Amino acid sequence: MDDSTRAVLHEVMEQQTLSIAKAGIICVLNARASVLAAANPCDSRWNPKLTIVENIQLPHTLLSRFDLIFLMLDPQCESFDKRLATHLVSLYYRDNTLTTPL
Repeated sequence: MDDSTRAVLHEVMEQQTLSIAKAGIICVLNARASVLAAANPCDSRWNPKLTIVENIQLPHTLLSRFDLIFLMLDPQCESFDKRLATHLVSLYYRDNTLTTPL
């Protein structure tokens, strides 16, 4: 995330305003909205030795603006992934569809 995007997010989440400058006209708009965000770890894998801020590389000043933070981790377990995939496929795929003529 570049610095200009970060600055806009800070303003919107802290002051609930959005400043727009176009064609020499400067306008400040009210911004009353909820923000729902999702982030992936910087190396595409969660590193348990690092903090949340270090893993998603979002500054703590911006992260502290969120009221609720849910950390959802996917356990890296091949047998669990296989069981989950088998279950999901079994919901939509039946063996009798192969024997039925089209």
